[in-house]
Amino acid sequence: MNIPNIQKPIFSCSKLFFMKLILAIPAAGLLLTGAASLQKPALAPADIQPAAIEVSSPLRDRAMWTDKSLVYKGEALQLHFTTPHASFLGVIDPAGKFYYVVFPAESCVGNLRPLVTSEVFVDMNTLSINTAKFKADPYTSGVLDNQPVFTTSGTYRFLLGENLHTDDERFIEIVKINYRHKKRPGKKAIAYASL
Repeated sequence: MNIPNIQKPIFSCSKLFFMKLILAIPAAGLLLTGAASLQKPALAPADIQPAAIEVSSPLRDRAMWTDKSLVYKGEALQLHFTTPHASFLGVIDPAGKFYYVVFPAESCVGNLRPLVTSEVFVDMNTLSINTAKFKADPYTSGVLDNQPVFTTSGTYRFLLGENLHTDDERFIEIVKINYRHKKRPGKKAIAYASL
């Protein structure tokens, strides 16, 4: 009868002992360093110095803001900026239509013109917009004339950034303006009759 040749195991007991020893040495080192750190005194709350806290205005921390968020037909709104700032400004009307307000001079096509060019805009700290006369580039294929922007009541969103066609709002500043497409109601005069 022919007995097959049985091979010896790859690891013998002595080799296995040395492998366990090699792994045990770093584990023991980690255990000892952990135990040594337990002997250090913990910091008491009085030992911890608070970080300097800077109180700032929410408007000052923004690249763009406005003083009044409600405007009526014919009124001017003012956008304020920290300088220098991004070179593009756009606006989205209540229906979701996008308009370019500020863009580079070399991007002008047909009669499409920015309210102010990007080259000038980056150093401006205030931009005034008259809601009755304001026209902008509607960013629509085939339209080569600026179109009126404030045509209906609702919320208009002004966008400031280097890339206004992004879904990530971390890279753009947004200011919301509530617009009423009618004249601001005046105060009613009350006449008193004297006897």
